[in-house]
Amino acid sequence: MKAVIENKLSYDSLPSASGLEMLGDHYYVIGDDSPYLYRLDKNFKLESQEAMFDTAGFGSGRIPKPLKPDLEGMTLLQYKGEPYLLMLGSGSASTRRKAFLYNICGDSLCMEGAARKGAREIDMDPLFRQLEVPAVIGEGVLNIEGVASGQGQLYLLQRAIGTGRNVLISYALSDFIRYVSGEKGASLPQPSFNSFSLPVLDQLVAGFSGAYAFDNKLFFTASLEDTQDAISDGEVLGSFVGFVPFSELKGQIPLLPAARIVHPDGTSYTGKVESLVVRQRTGTDRYSIIVVTDDDKGGSELLELTLTLEE
Repeated sequence: MKAVIENKLSYDSLPSASGLEMLGDHYYVIGDDSPYLYRLDKNFKLESQEAMFDTAGFGSGRIPKPLKPDLEGMTLLQYKGEPYLLMLGSGSASTRRKAFLYNICGDSLCMEGAARKGAREIDMDPLFRQLEVPAVIGEGVLNIEGVASGQGQLYLLQRAIGTGRNVLISYALSDFIRYVSGEKGASLPQPSFNSFSLPVLDQLVAGFSGAYAFDNKLFFTASLEDTQDAISDGEVLGSFVGFVPFSELKGQIPLLPAARIVHPDGTSYTGKVESLVVRQRTGTDRYSIIVVTDDDKGGSELLELTLTLEE
């Protein structure tokens, strides 16, 4: 596999990009220390931003680390015929155990006359507590970094930290939507788990950072960061793009297929990729992929990649 950067864009007014989703001709981006949902046009130009929650802590341009909800993943859901964005916190601290469900009607794909309903905050502590057992995440701490929906499932990616595990957590999508939408009588959805091995470099294990379902595969991003907890930042050695074949989820895959992201000259990209969308398949084994990055200093980049599965 090979993942080559075709184009790179930087954003001064979009801090710490952590989640990415695509709907029609628009891309939606969240940052892990920002209260805004950012919308980009088809050429990746920043069009607008809308507050998802109170902006009081954003005075310096980034919500302070102890206070931020740490929104690390975003996915598109359909509920009662309307599109919603689910934005999910990492769960790694008490302030990070929430999600926001945002009705994006008003976009050109929604029915004429449909009204925006804003973002609704959801307490995810009961669901996260269900996952905090050594049998699931090992000796590490909960650190959900990716969320995606597809194949009738809702997928969460637990990022390995220290001695923890990279884990794919799966829910029946209908049960998960009923729970987060607050339907009467909805109960806590029941998860299933798959643990995976990811590439190792300089004794560091790559950790999941984003997810996107496309073409019978769960595509993912992963990064190499030298840190032993889910709060502190560390030196970043590079990032990967790979996939989990849906057809093989019932078994155990020893090592997930993944390609290190490189520049056109073949040198490794050393930034931290946080999320992705697959824009299209451009050949039998080739995909056009968009990723966003976070430099841990408030900066964000968007990369256009070509992922070739067989070289």
